[in-house]
Amino acid sequence: MSSFEQRFYRTDHSIWPRLWRNIMLAWWIAGLIIAWFTSGRRLRRASRKAQKENAIMLLDDRTDHGKSG
Repeated sequence: MSSFEQRFYRTDHSIWPRLWRNIMLAWWIAGLIIAWFTSGRRLRRASRKAQKENAIMLLDDRTDHGKSG
C-alpha cells in the first residue's frame, strides 16, 4: 500500500491533476467515514450485548486484525 504522500501530494501545478487529487481524496475520506460508522456500529452492538450478558468482549474477535486472508 502506498503512503498518503505518494497517493495525494502533487508537484504539478496545473488544474487537472489537482482536481483529480481532490476527487480521489474526497472518495478516500468518504470510505473512511463509512468504515468508521459500520465498524463502530458493530462494536457498539457487541459491547451492549456483552454488557447484558456480563461477558467480556474482545476487540480482536470483533475486528479483522490478525486474520490471514
